Amino acid sequence: MKNLKPLLIEIVWLLGCVAFTIIIGILFFGKAIFEKDIDINLYDTYFVIKNQHFFICFFIVFSFTLYFTKENRHAFNRKLPLGIFLILGFGFNVLLFKTSPIATFFNPWKSGWTVYPPLSVKAEPTEVNAITGFVPTVFTPFNALLVFQILVIALMLLAVYKYGKSKKMISGI
Repeated sequence: MKNLKPLLIEIVWLLGCVAFTIIIGILFFGKAIFEKDIDINLYDTYFVIKNQHFFICFFIVFSFTLYFTKENRHAFNRKLPLGIFLILGFGFNVLLFKTSPIATFFNPWKSGWTVYPPLSVKAEPTEVNAITGFVPTVFTPFNALLVFQILVIALMLLAVYKYGKSKKMISGI
């Protein structure tokens, strides 16, 4: 029974994350969270997200944040929570990688709009209002996701480093 206690504690923490995800979903989307799909209307684009995708994404984000703060207090010296934290971090990176095409869609510094000539004119299309410079090339939503991905990987590496350091101090090497 003593060996099962850490496992049961982590299961309770994960169930708490599921409950927190459901509560946040109800607060943001109301009763629509229990329907078949969640519809989000942004500008002139209409997104339809399945409930399972919503729960998985927010569960990963909330759980990763919770496990980082919880295990940072313990210096990442417990094996099971560290494993759960690393699995959640891997899932978070996959989630950020999958959302990167959506981030390119919301780029506020798009190159402008293209003027196409009438069909009778044989001229090349021209760019109008193209924004150039340092800010549009560096501060894009895609680059922000990339920086966020690097931050998550850095937090995972920090956790593994602290775990290794605590085990090294215990073994006396």
